[in-house]
Amino acid sequence: MAKFFFSILLVSFLFSCKEESQVIETLDGHKVTVEEFRTAYDTYVDFISRSQNIEKKTLLEFIDKTEAEIPQQFLDLYFSLQKRNFYNNYRQTLMTKIVADKKGFSSRPEVQSQMKFQEMQMVSQLFLQEEVEKKIKITQEQVEAECERLRKSEKNLDKIDIEKCLNFARANLRSQKTREEIPQLIERIKEEVSIRRNENFDLDAYLLPKKPSGEGEPKNEPTAKPGP
Repeated sequence: MAKFFFSILLVSFLFSCKEESQVIETLDGHKVTVEEFRTAYDTYVDFISRSQNIEKKTLLEFIDKTEAEIPQQFLDLYFSLQKRNFYNNYRQTLMTKIVADKKGFSSRPEVQSQMKFQEMQMVSQLFLQEEVEKKIKITQEQVEAECERLRKSEKNLDKIDIEKCLNFARANLRSQKTREEIPQLIERIKEEVSIRRNENFDLDAYLLPKKPSGEGEPKNEPTAKPGP
């Protein structure tokens, strides 16, 4: 998803940043400005915050930590959020898109279809996350209780400082509540959509897996050879 997000960023920002800004470099005639890069980076941080269910304040604190402070499982995310790494990825994606556009790749019908499908998935994901955020209410008392529970159940958390424990507990509660809210939200979404089925179309039959060619057809038994 993150890789596709770079493509969405380019479509959104490549020619939308009209404000005069200092030029970082020019790639095949396109001026990459400070304003364009800042807007792209801020949008990426916001995307990660929404898609990973991490409060933006917590995410910004995470970005400012040193590599030694980051758990191994979060290193890839940490590196992707460092501005130098993000710029290199953004720059490479931009150059690739420039060449793809030159060769007519971007306008091919199958590529347009794939982009529309992935955009639909991204919009759906971000919308669900935002709607869930409106429902999540976590009190300080709940966070403290979760921190205490985690300290007792997780050996690697019993020695960390209280602030880190509270942050971890808050993130854990948000994740739990998100999993609880998503199914209910999807049901509410269904209620807002008008559905009219075509009674002349057998959807169940259409969705059945196709049988391999020849399967289910009567097999020809080998003809017995006549005796001597």
